[in-house]
Amino acid sequence: MENTVDFVWQGLRLEVPEDWNLGRVDGDFEKGYARLDDAEIVRLEIEWRRLKGRGEALRLTELVDRYLANLEKKADKAGASFSVQRQARFLKNKKFLGDREYEVFTWEADFRAYNLAIVLEKGRVVLLRVLARRDESLEEQAEAVFRSLVDQEGEDAYIWSIYGLRFSAPADLKLEGHSLKSGHIQLDFAGDNKQTLKVHRLSMARILLKEVSLENWYPVFFKKTLRDVVADIAAVDVHGYAGLAVEGRPRSRWRQLLRPLPFLNPRPRQYLQARVWHDTNTDKIAIVEHLYRKKGTEADLVTKVVDGHFFAGQRTEAESGRDVGVAADAQ
Repeated sequence: MENTVDFVWQGLRLEVPEDWNLGRVDGDFEKGYARLDDAEIVRLEIEWRRLKGRGEALRLTELVDRYLANLEKKADKAGASFSVQRQARFLKNKKFLGDREYEVFTWEADFRAYNLAIVLEKGRVVLLRVLARRDESLEEQAEAVFRSLVDQEGEDAYIWSIYGLRFSAPADLKLEGHSLKSGHIQLDFAGDNKQTLKVHRLSMARILLKEVSLENWYPVFFKKTLRDVVADIAAVDVHGYAGLAVEGRPRSRWRQLLRPLPFLNPRPRQYLQARVWHDTNTDKIAIVEHLYRKKGTEADLVTKVVDGHFFAGQRTEAESGRDVGVAADAQ
């Protein structure tokens, strides 16, 4: 495939055409779903789950049986045609599947779907499908997508990559919330010791900073984060870009009591470390924030995230090609 990008979510990594963008995502690391769309139709769906309890006795073929039976039932209710080809032979090379349990199959209804069901090395089961209109053939493209599947489970850190935003976070930090607005992407991670990592990327930086400096813009835009900390903000260089280093300490409890806070559930006292920078090449502002309760537990997390994969392959959605450093990350 030409003009591809990484899509990486919950430890699962795929290489997809650059015009396939995230349309929906649900669930967590143990069980979830993601859908990628182009300008016309749904192009890719990936489901994953970890079999537990009674489900552990099911073989992969039985899970595929259930999945197809459910699709056929829905087609019958809708009065639509539905056909299936089990053990499909459109893959030219199956070496990438190794000795893992898998099944390749296709089905046709309003669309044609190329499917790979596979048990990953660490135990999660993935159902990956590429969809095509009935008047087009995407066998080679589907195979390329299937071949690109990488499971990061067991690594010390997981890469995350959506809409050109790409970074790594420690594996013990779990995604607890996300907002994927076109102008502001935010991913929130939580870990032990009640610490939180927040990664933001804002578009149209030239407009946001048209009449204000980055140093004056940040405390206004993120006043909710800063309202309970005393923040020291200093100008720094971040990989060649104009940026800020933020160090925050909790306001005194007395000062907090003077603010309109809930009486029975006051906001937690937290420390803050952050980096903010204006990427002039992509016209975006990036922010990495680490909030934590106990002084001395920060472990320089912000530096690790910023210096990790944040500058390997960041680009605008319109740019093409794949960063040459991406392939090495899958090792």
